[in-house]
Amino acid sequence: MSWLLLLALVMLEGAEGATPLGKGWLTPEQAEKLAVKLAERKPFADSQEARSAAGRQTMGLFFTAQDYRVLRGNPVHGYWHAAGFKWEGSRIAWDGVESRGKSCRAITGKAWDVAFRYVARKHGLTVDEKAPLRMRGACVHAVVNSSPQEPVRGVVMEMRLDSPTGAFRWRYSRGNPTIEGAVGASIELPLLLAPKVNRAGWPKDEP
Repeated sequence: MSWLLLLALVMLEGAEGATPLGKGWLTPEQAEKLAVKLAERKPFADSQEARSAAGRQTMGLFFTAQDYRVLRGNPVHGYWHAAGFKWEGSRIAWDGVESRGKSCRAITGKAWDVAFRYVARKHGLTVDEKAPLRMRGACVHAVVNSSPQEPVRGVVMEMRLDSPTGAFRWRYSRGNPTIEGAVGASIELPLLLAPKVNRAGWPKDEP
């Protein structure tokens, strides 16, 4: 399975009502064509998001200018950099998520903490402040209440996972019918994906 199909499956996993790739939603041939179409990884700095006024308002709230320079990806799967990162074991330290965007302020730190601990327990992870793996991040934009302009509730996240050998930085979004669902899913996504980063077939990022 290509790394992009794997990423697509991770993005779909746990989504309410989602149908796995190749089982009624896409044929294997269609799925492979989709993978090819989305396989391009372009610099975040060149993205429409980074160039728009709305996008720029969400930047610099957690990631640094250097972070943005190395992020690559696409609007569907987000933009990431993971040089040297390696997931080991089942222990992880949690340094929290801050709601830094003005639109995120209705989401409390306690809500992020509860979501993380629930997801960690669900996936058999032990939360240990002395663990070699650490996770922290920020919500930089949120749609808490839907509107004609922003009809889908969801969050835009900047998340960082550190291992002794490198960091996995990922800017991504997650929508859901409820904001609570979006919060939980936005925490779960990096925990689902991080153990697969830099394994066989994963695209290599330059240091």
